[in-house]
Amino acid sequence: MATAKNILIVLLVLVLGFFILSNPKPIENTRVITKIDTLVKDTTIYKYKKGKDIPFVVLDTIYQVDEIHDTIKIISDYSRTYAYYDTLKIDSAQYVYVSDTISQNKILGRGYGGHFVQKTITITNETYRKPKNELYLGFIGDYNRLDQRLGVGVGVVYKKQKESYTLSYTTNHISVGLYKKLF
Repeated sequence: MATAKNILIVLLVLVLGFFILSNPKPIENTRVITKIDTLVKDTTIYKYKKGKDIPFVVLDTIYQVDEIHDTIKIISDYSRTYAYYDTLKIDSAQYVYVSDTISQNKILGRGYGGHFVQKTITITNETYRKPKNELYLGFIGDYNRLDQRLGVGVGVVYKKQKESYTLSYTTNHISVGLYKKLF
């Protein structure tokens, strides 16, 4: 039993020596990932007003017209209903249109609408922290097939960024391991 204590003490001294003599590299603990997302909102609006609801302005300027028309042409032009359309481009993705219905020098109705495309850009910064070095302590149970004995013991795992070291001691055996990260 004294040799098992001596082996355990030697193993613990080796593990402590390993931790004391290991020179951890300074690593960058945080990483920021910036994600940019653009949401597009497409909206179309239609509105209509009757002619009596539209405010008007009386012009005080007389315009000279060089063309001479007869009375029948003037009366038919006065009585006819005209529709005027105009489109105003505000931005490359937005436009407003106006449609007026005019007869007898009055605006009978006005419709207007628009097609608006609004872009919302969302910028998100997500911070990821790399895990630090970790130390695990656990209990082990094993079965030796040669002498058909059950064994119990303790184990230590030291995990670094891309590798981990294991040391376990049971009543049946002692094991030491090194694992490297492949991917």
